[in-house]
Amino acid sequence: MQKSSLLKVISILFIIFGALSLLSSLGKFTENAAYGGMGIGTSVLALAAAALELAAGILGVQDKDNLDVCKTLAIVLIVLAVINGLLSILLVTTFVGVMGGSAGLGVAAGVLTGVIVMVFALLLPVLYMIGIKKSRA
Repeated sequence: MQKSSLLKVISILFIIFGALSLLSSLGKFTENAAYGGMGIGTSVLALAAAALELAAGILGVQDKDNLDVCKTLAIVLIVLAVINGLLSILLVTTFVGVMGGSAGLGVAAGVLTGVIVMVFALLLPVLYMIGIKKSRA
């Protein structure tokens, strides 16, 4: 089965961004550990997401018929993108509230930031999923 060119291009982007994210996550691990359990948890989640991106990219460019595994990775990356967006909403809303902003401003800033984060985080996994569907056709 021939894989679509869209899947291969997105897979190459996943390899590039996954490798860069992996290096960045490893570099920030010590810094985030200073924040305690929450910082360590964030670092572990970032490492896992970067490793999944890298794995999705490598599996996407291989010539083997592994579209089911690729689809599973795409779904996991989509779920992680939604979780990341929701956490961004929570973080920005809380931060604006702590800094003394009005409640309406905090919610508006949090929702806007979260939506922007989700749109950009969902872009590659959704295109990856479309590439998988084109490869099956």
